Amino acid sequence: VRSPSAEQAGVLAESAEVREVMPTDRASLIQAAFTRLDADGTGHLGSRTLRPFANFTGFDGGDDEWAEEYEGVCRDLGCDPERGLPLLAFQQAVDDSSDRGCFCSDDELQEIARGFGLGSAADGVPPPSTEIFRPPASVLLRQQYRMHP
Repeated sequence: VRSPSAEQAGVLAESAEVREVMPTDRASLIQAAFTRLDADGTGHLGSRTLRPFANFTGFDGGDDEWAEEYEGVCRDLGCDPERGLPLLAFQQAVDDSSDRGCFCSDDELQEIARGFGLGSAADGVPPPSTEIFRPPASVLLRQQYRMHP
C-alpha cells in the first residue's frame, strides 16, 4: 500500500477540513450563513449586516432605497427594524419561495457561508463586504424572472 505524497496529503487534509467546517444539512447552513452575516455578534441582522445578503439576492438600489426595503422586510417578517432579524426570521426569509421571500438553495447558503467564512467580527474576521460577495447566476435569473414574468 502506497502512502500519499506530501501534496496529496495536503489536499486530503484540506478537503477533510472543509467538510468538517462546512455543514451540509439546511438548518446548519442557515445558521452558518446567519452567523457570518451577524458580523457584530448581536444575534440580529440589522440594516448594515443584512445589506450584503440583500445585494446577494439581487437588490441593487441605493442607500435610500435600501432603508425603505429594510423597513419593509422587517415589517413583513414581524421584526423590529431597530433590532433587526433574528435567526428565525432569517430562516423564514430564506425558506420562502414566494415573491415576498428571499429563497436560497442549499448551494447558495453554502456560498454565503464560504464567501464570508464562519467567523464573526469578534474572531477578527472583517465585516461582510459586497466586493467579495457576488450573487450566483441562479439568483440573478430568479430576480430577472420576478421583474419580467
